[in-house]
Amino acid sequence: MTDLEDRRARGFRAKAALDEFFAPACEGLRGEYLSALTKLAANEPWETAKITKLAVAQRVIDAVEQQLRAAILDGELAAKDLSRAQKIERIPEAKRKALFGIGV
Repeated sequence: MTDLEDRRARGFRAKAALDEFFAPACEGLRGEYLSALTKLAANEPWETAKITKLAVAQRVIDAVEQQLRAAILDGELAAKDLSRAQKIERIPEAKRKALFGIGV
């Protein structure tokens, strides 16, 4: 498997994991943390350490989700590069030399 194929496959796996598992879990956790944060800020605004911990927990969720989205985007870019490379490979060698100056 080439690097492009590996990246494309990793992107597909990341998308499947995000869609099936992480996105629903992240949304549920965000809702719970937001509810807890709202309740805490209304009832115990002096508990800044607790408020900070809830805010950090939300940032961790966002960071994990962003990493998955970055892997998905990288996989999509790799798929496009792979498709382009395959199209170039199908061009006859003489025409490739004329177009690109290469004769692989």
